[in-house]
Amino acid sequence: MPGRILVVGTRGSELALAQTRLVTGLVRKTNSDVQLEIREKIIRTSGDEGLSRSAGTGKDAFTKEIDHSLLTGEIDLAVHSLKDVPSERPFEDGLEIGALPVRESPLDVLISKDGKSTLGSIRNKARIGTSSIRRKMQLAAYRRDLEIVEVHGNVTTRIRKVKSGEWSLDGIVLAEAGLKRLGLGDEIDEVLPTKIMLPAVGQGCLAVLVRSKDEETKQLVRGIDDHGTRECVTAERAFSREFGGGCNEPIAALATVNAGEIFLEGAVANSVSSDKILAEGGVLRRSITGSSVDPEHLGKKLAEEMKYSLGKGA
Repeated sequence: MPGRILVVGTRGSELALAQTRLVTGLVRKTNSDVQLEIREKIIRTSGDEGLSRSAGTGKDAFTKEIDHSLLTGEIDLAVHSLKDVPSERPFEDGLEIGALPVRESPLDVLISKDGKSTLGSIRNKARIGTSSIRRKMQLAAYRRDLEIVEVHGNVTTRIRKVKSGEWSLDGIVLAEAGLKRLGLGDEIDEVLPTKIMLPAVGQGCLAVLVRSKDEETKQLVRGIDDHGTRECVTAERAFSREFGGGCNEPIAALATVNAGEIFLEGAVANSVSSDKILAEGGVLRRSITGSSVDPEHLGKKLAEEMKYSLGKGA
């Protein structure tokens, strides 16, 4: 293939740029026969505006402006954290996920102020920071004494404010994938097992969006798509879709694939979006195993079983 310019849309945060450069590095590697000039276009999203005001954001707050730029041809592809892409209407018509690279760790981690505490050993009535309702519900289920404090800001800012004592917190919970991509793995005090903290749908995955009719760009990113990752997140997103969930909803799921079978575990608050249930730490967890041939069906099936248990079934 001859040379071409590839314009990549991304948010301007340190993590978003690191993730974008990870993807573009993979694209270069798998297209070594193509002379690629890759240009980054930083696009500010409504989610970034919300973070600057420490305010809540909508389900597509970190993606819609970038997706619009892709649809109009201002950029050739977009790189998102998959957990920021709503499962029920992932992006505008005319766009598709051209690639899902190999998943980084999907797990959550604890970073403590003292640099040595675990979630089990941290002091009684410790103050733990998170911006995620999903994490809040599971922390409350594991230890009812914890005081969960809502915090916002990019990864490095959160760590600095905890370590300096500016936030008067004993620790924060963050995604392991982001810390690894930023080279901050040494900050982790505990990787939280899934029995304590089931991750967000698609956590650890990057989604590379392209225009459905842009065959040239689709060909460029096809080589970085990982089939196993796609199977797992398809099941997770189908599960979330049944509950109408997005990255800010109290819904968690993790799928793993082995020898043609998917093991999918899901968790929801006993009454999704109920502050009372979240405060009481009520969490329903179920799992299912099935063929990887139809991960969408498997995700829907688990959700239907759990909705029945919640009294939400037909």
